[in-house]
Amino acid sequence: MRNSTKRQTRKIGVAGGFINQMMGNNSTLPVVGEGATTLSYSDRHAYEVISVNEDSSKCVIRTMNCKFVGESYGDEKYTYTSNENGHTMTVEWNEKRKCWGQSWKEVKIIKVLQNKLVKEYGYGWGEYLPVPYKDLIEGESNGIYTKLKLVKGVTKEYNMFHKISIIFGIMEQYRDPSF
Repeated sequence: MRNSTKRQTRKIGVAGGFINQMMGNNSTLPVVGEGATTLSYSDRHAYEVISVNEDSSKCVIRTMNCKFVGESYGDEKYTYTSNENGHTMTVEWNEKRKCWGQSWKEVKIIKVLQNKLVKEYGYGWGEYLPVPYKDLIEGESNGIYTKLKLVKGVTKEYNMFHKISIIFGIMEQYRDPSF
């Protein structure tokens, strides 16, 4: 029988607010219609769970409209309303890393090739690719993010993952007043 518990952990005393570090150590599961809170360094962001797969290993969350109703800065009171047009994020459980996060695929220069070229040519390694770099770009490059084409022996599609500290069942917006 497979262990269905999804227990994420966050190191205590390393960085960030103590409360967020403690909240990051949980085994909560997403439930449609309930809240979710992403835990940043010291702030928290409110979401609602809008869909969950059968084994609760993947869900879609959406930002809430959060209206500040506190008296002054530091009085962290909010009202929450659903936002049909809010930003959605797909969050999935990574069994190997024992954490929740976002995953996607990204085409990049093959790591072994890149390391070899960096070692041999240093900063200008891109000029020595087997294919001119401009021919690897798919569409237009905006200077910040460039999508690359799949080219055999030069680029490869990699699975990417970004860890997210999250707690389900609680919807809480919080801005740390000490910043």
